[in-house]
Amino acid sequence: MKTKLFEDKQITIREINRADLRKAKEFQNFINSLVGKGAHILINKKLTYQEEVTFLESTLKNTKSKAGVFLVAEHANTVIGTASIKLEKWRRNHIGKFGIAIRDGYRRMGLGKYLMSETVTFAKKGLKPRPKMIQLEVSVNNKAAIKFYKKMGFKTVAKIPKQIQYKGELMDEFIMILYL
Repeated sequence: MKTKLFEDKQITIREINRADLRKAKEFQNFINSLVGKGAHILINKKLTYQEEVTFLESTLKNTKSKAGVFLVAEHANTVIGTASIKLEKWRRNHIGKFGIAIRDGYRRMGLGKYLMSETVTFAKKGLKPRPKMIQLEVSVNNKAAIKFYKKMGFKTVAKIPKQIQYKGELMDEFIMILYL
């Protein structure tokens, strides 16, 4: 666990743990706040409490088996961000799938960069097998995220037409990769 200052906010970054099952409501509030604001995340409907518990249990299982890394960012005991890498399976187990979500009011202060860097570092050290690349998908209209990912070393390797639904429309999506 690390506590760092981002602008004027003391933010704690830590790995997910079993105690987080007791905080499922807080995690549910976090993700549902992003859904409610139309954030560019894969989830497009608010999660129920049970769906959040199931997600947390699955995430804990992945981290325990060294098939995933999941970091939590908290400010004033409130979840304000998460970042994760989950290994693909079988012949694709050299690929780690990356995801990040940060609450409004905590973006563009260096937290995303820090979370991504820490998540990649944890993945290189702790995942079995060690990933050879990190992959993510991003909507082509999410210009800020694309710029950020490129700045972090990701390369666009494909564009898939009409891959994601966003606000009732089918949008193209980029696949981006960071080679380790």
